[in-house]
Amino acid sequence: MSKIVSIEKPTELSAEKVELALVDDYNKRIDKANNERKVASVSYQKLIGSMQSAAKQLDLALKEADKIEEAAKDLGVKSPIDKARVKSKLSEYTKVVNALKSLRISGADNI
Repeated sequence: MSKIVSIEKPTELSAEKVELALVDDYNKRIDKANNERKVASVSYQKLIGSMQSAAKQLDLALKEADKIEEAAKDLGVKSPIDKARVKSKLSEYTKVVNALKSLRISGADNI
């Protein structure tokens, strides 16, 4: 009878080790997912900032285009600036910024 008991105990311990290993694997995956999301959140914030900066530069370019158009008009020549194209791009960039902001990727939400 003592031989049967000694045979069963290592089997139970082995099963517990497998279960613990599965839990460890699971926890590692969750940690990895959280870390990847944090990296994505930082990249996301940088992307929004860069797109906002690009939109601001286009807005400033439009103001410069107004001055150029006025100067060209005073000289009686055609403006060398394609203001409509800049306005179109500014509109696109603004839409992209708004779409990105609607995603709301957070760096603090852990699973």
